[in-house]
Amino acid sequence: MTTTIVPPSLENLQQFSDSFDIEKLLQSEGVLPWLLANGWNYDDESCLIANIIDESTSLDEVWDSEEFNFNALSDESKEKLNLIFEHFYL
Repeated sequence: MTTTIVPPSLENLQQFSDSFDIEKLLQSEGVLPWLLANGWNYDDESCLIANIIDESTSLDEVWDSEEFNFNALSDESKEKLNLIFEHFYL
């Protein structure tokens, strides 16, 4: 199975237009727009995941977080996160 990660854009965030200002979100340097663009729901869990990633200084710190059990995510979600990390951190 191949997973393709899409970068955040107006088009692929349009479904969330009632939840927040998309233009402002697209200017964010955080990972939340990447999560939303790639299938995460705009909810407390996604915001928590984004905050942990944004505040971490390494990928190991993210995976070892005590705030959220990243290992409990499905294999598909873990694969998506790893691909997002590649885009976000490189």
